[in-house]
Amino acid sequence: MRSVGNRCGKRTLVASALVSLAQIVHAQGAGDLYEVTVKMEMAGMPMQMPAITQRNCVKKGGNDADLVPHQENCKVTDVKRTGNRMTFALACTGRDAMKGTGDFTFAGDGYSGQIRLVGKMENEDVQMTQAITGRLIGACAPG
Repeated sequence: MRSVGNRCGKRTLVASALVSLAQIVHAQGAGDLYEVTVKMEMAGMPMQMPAITQRNCVKKGGNDADLVPHQENCKVTDVKRTGNRMTFALACTGRDAMKGTGDFTFAGDGYSGQIRLVGKMENEDVQMTQAITGRLIGACAPG
């Protein structure tokens, strides 16, 4: 009888491990991981700024605004998506307040486009354009 109980215990342990593994796989697949590159150009800058690449985990079925790289003090509004094109507005508050618009085009496993911003930096008027490319590189667990 002891060996039967031991076998049942092992089966329960294996079943528990499979359920845990399924939960981990589900969590890892709950979002899409994008590698996003931002290249910024500012009028009057004497030199080119290097591109910045970061990773962005977007919840599957989430909001299109989640694809827009922005800081915490910025809000994405007026998001409209027609076919493979998305437009939006962006407003950043605080010391270096800015406003702008964006336009992304989706193709295959990624997107590209621009964000155009005007505002103040260090009390100077600035105009900036950010060229954005994002490509899907895998799955992730949104935080």
